[in-house]
Parts: sequence; structure tokens; C-alpha cells
Amino acid sequence: MSVPRHRWYFYKEGFSPLLVEKAIEVANVKPEELIIDPFNGSGTTTLTSSLLGFRSTGIEVNPFTSFLSDAKTKTSSTNEINRWRDSLMLASQKKASSPLMGYSTFSKAPGLEKWLFNDDVLMAFEGAWASTSDVKSRDLRKLLRLSLISSAMQNCNARRDGKCMKYKESWKRLGYDRTSFQERLFQNIEVIKEDINSTNIKKAPQIINGDSRTILKTDRSIDQFKLCITSPPYLNTFDYTDIYRPELFLGKFVKDTQQLYDIRLKTVRSHIQAKWKSPEQLDFGLLFQQVMSHVNANRDALMDKSIPTMIQAYFEDIYGVLKELRLKASKDAQVWFVVSNSAYADLEVPVDLIIGDIGAKAGWFLQEIGVLRYLKRRKTKYSPSVENLRESVIVFSAGK
Repeated sequence: MSVPRHRWYFYKEGFSPLLVEKAIEVANVKPEELIIDPFNGSGTTTLTSSLLGFRSTGIEVNPFTSFLSDAKTKTSSTNEINRWRDSLMLASQKKASSPLMGYSTFSKAPGLEKWLFNDDVLMAFEGAWASTSDVKSRDLRKLLRLSLISSAMQNCNARRDGKCMKYKESWKRLGYDRTSFQERLFQNIEVIKEDINSTNIKKAPQIINGDSRTILKTDRSIDQFKLCITSPPYLNTFDYTDIYRPELFLGKFVKDTQQLYDIRLKTVRSHIQAKWKSPEQLDFGLLFQQVMSHVNANRDALMDKSIPTMIQAYFEDIYGVLKELRLKASKDAQVWFVVSNSAYADLEVPVDLIIGDIGAKAGWFLQEIGVLRYLKRRKTKYSPSVENLRESVIVFSAGK
């Protein structure tokens, strides 16, 4: 959160830009060679590559985080930013009705004890957002809209906590309003100005919003990549679509729950909040078989009976991605996968080792599985004995 441009929006699931730099060095990537990230998230891979002058393509299914990764690479003149900052501050003074007022838990409504945004914040946001439609420069418009979404989330009564939103202590006493929104907006725009003046995007990335499982099969612009560095969704039942639900609605990326659900169906099957197509493949190695045998034999120790199906579907999706990557790789390409182990039915699932087996099945040569850190997990009644989970980077190469 201290690195220019990366700090424009806090994205808990992101990995360090230093890891991208190290992967570029180890893979010996040349500036004209392609770096890709099929689970681009907030754009750490594409932004780092762009700042260093490398070609890059990021694929991301979530339209908000896809927008976020794109906006981080945009630039504009200080004078233009200042002019529109003043216009946004003025526009946020006007009362503008938000479509989120009275919708779900977004605002105060009869029968609700808690709500995400106070009306004053939503009206300030909506007034300023409407004024961005007059910004002719698409790059500047994206910068301003990112500032607005960030400011609204900094004035949200809840914060992200694992797989849900948790209300802040004494959230009513905090009393977020139009003034606190404007203060954050001014600060956020100042940070953007500072970073634009101190950094230079040497090579603009290609950002694709869509399902990587499909795009990898159809998009020819990704052929012959030299390095893939990515972090797919972890096998932790987190619905990342739901975690970023406020931003998706604030930014008009979705209008209703059906559109939100449609995005869920395009994501890797790492959670249980959607009715997926049932998985079919089971040949993913001995470790996978041992895990499936354990969870199927201990269904009473699972928080949901569909978890065994989710585990199978997850590894089926990862295999499909690795297989498509192998078809699009250059002869000396490398793939770096950042993953975390999981725990189900009091068993630590060795996700990194299983993906090592899956990569070999997909035609890759396993070079290394390196432990990045151990994550302290919250104690639950479902897996009380598992206290830490290993987070690793798996390195594959196209050649021995």
C-alpha cells in the first residue's frame, strides 16, 4: 500500500510486485516477450510489467477488479485532474438520488438494523459520479471514477473481513457523511496526481474482462507467452464476486442480483454459492485421491455437503487452465502459480502439491514449489486441529 499506483485501491488478495519482478528476472523475459496473468485481480502483474516496460495481458472475470487493474495504468495532466477534481467536489454537494438507496442492505431502510452506506454518502457519491459522464478523456474518467469508488468504500459502515463484510465498531458513531466523503475524495485524487508525476507507464497492458477458462481457448493474442504469473482463487469457499459486491453495484457494473449471479457462473469453481456444472474428471494423482476419500468419508464434519464436489470441480478447472496455458506457451515459457492450502474435515488439503501433479498431467515440467509464508487460520469447529496453512508459489517450465 506504499507503492505508487498499486496503492490506489486496497486489494487484500493481491501479491507483492516484488514477486513479479523476481519472476521476470528468473524467466529471463525480454521486453518484446509477453507476460500474462489469467487471474489478474487488481492488476499487480500487468501494472508491474507496464512500469518496467514489458508487454502484458491480464484476464479478469470480475468487472470491477478488471476496471481497477486498467485504471491503475492510466495517466492524465495535473491541470485536467485539478479542474475535474473541483467539479466533482461541487457536484457532490448536490443532492442526487442513488439507485442503491432502499436496495438490499446498501442504505437505511425500514426493518434494517444495519446498512452499508449512510444516505448522505450515497447522494454525494451519485452526484459526483453523474458529473464524470461529461469527462471526454476515457483515461481521466477512469481515474476519477476509481477515486469515487475508493472514497465511498472508505466511508462504508462495514469493512472486508475474510469472506464477508463486517460492520465497524461503533459504526453509527462514526457518522460518515458528505463531508467525510469529500475529504477522502480530495486525498485520493492527490495521491493519484503524486503517483502519476513520479511514475511512467512504459508499456500499456491489455486488460480483458472475461472468463479465463474460455478466453485462453479463443484469444490468439495470448499465443507464445514467455511468463505467466498468477494467483487463482484459493480453495477456501470464498465468493470473490460477493466480497466485492458493493463496488460492483457502486460502479454500475451490475444492476441486480441476477447479473451478479451470472458473473459467479463464470468464475473458477472455488465456492458453493452457485449451481455449477458437475465436474467429471478424477484423475489428478494420489494426493487428490486421498483428499477426496477423506472428505467423502467425513461429510458430517463439513460445513456444507457439496464441498467434495467443489474440491473436485476446482482442480478440474485448474487442470483446464494449465492445459490451455501449455498450448499457448513459448518453448521456454514459465508459469508461476501462487496458491494456499485449505482445510476441510480437519484435514489440510495440500493444494500446492496437488497442482504440482496436475501441472505435470497438463504437460508442464515442475521446477519448484517454494513456501512463501504460513497463514494463521481462524479456529473453526470443522477443522479445529489445522492452525496454519501453507501459501506457496509453484513454478512450472515448458522445457526440462
